Amino acid sequence: MQCNHTVICGKIIKLSPLRYTPAGVAIMEFTVNHASKQKEAGIVRQIIFELLAIAMGEAAIAVAGMKRENAVKMTGFLNRKSHSSQQLIFHAIQIELI
Repeated sequence: MQCNHTVICGKIIKLSPLRYTPAGVAIMEFTVNHASKQKEAGIVRQIIFELLAIAMGEAAIAVAGMKRENAVKMTGFLNRKSHSSQQLIFHAIQIELI
């Protein structure tokens, strides 16, 4: 299966310090709060959640220049946080202020 493409909008609520891998790739972890209304089975539902996210390379540099409470639109994919964890983390490939 190849389908793993996600678009999420929300507000940045937490920014970890910018760091680099031993190979020199920039990495930025951050948390986004999402709130929306979605229609499911004819019923409108209030959706609210926090999403742990990570950006690498140029996307990490872009996130490092953002501030808490900035509204963003992120495009990327979901993966496990680590090989030993089933917790999901969103990998932001593109991120823009909205």
